[in-house]
Amino acid sequence: MPVVKVTRAGVRSGPREVPTDTTAAILPLTIDRVGREAPEDELPVRVSSVADAFAKFAPRLHFRTTVGDEAEFEAELEFRSLRDFDPRQIRAREPGKRNDLAELQSRIEMLHRMRERFTMLPVKRAWENEEQRREIVGALGELEGQIRRIAAPRGEA
Repeated sequence: MPVVKVTRAGVRSGPREVPTDTTAAILPLTIDRVGREAPEDELPVRVSSVADAFAKFAPRLHFRTTVGDEAEFEAELEFRSLRDFDPRQIRAREPGKRNDLAELQSRIEMLHRMRERFTMLPVKRAWENEEQRREIVGALGELEGQIRRIAAPRGEA
């Protein structure tokens, strides 16, 4: 059986440079570049962190789509950090930017609150009384008119 000799050398002091730039050099990927090769003369952009990548590339998204015959949605989104990709952030309002998804979210929340109110006992009793039911329907009609005025495309209100 061979003999194995294990020795300790101890800790050696040998300062060395700690690498600070370990991130990749990347090219901005846009929709028109998907599936295509990068041109030979184009140099990649060097980034040192995720925050630096957001600062250099400033990713944004502007989309417009229609649902059915009459509903049109438009949103202008800017992403400044990874947190901005969270669905709650996407549905949030941003001053100066159009985001119909945020408006849709607030309408959905309003309808949920209305549904909760209609389950309350005083509202149920009022609904059973014909005179009060007419008043409720009239108030809902006014609310519908206000919602239609808000939802109308810009310039038609």
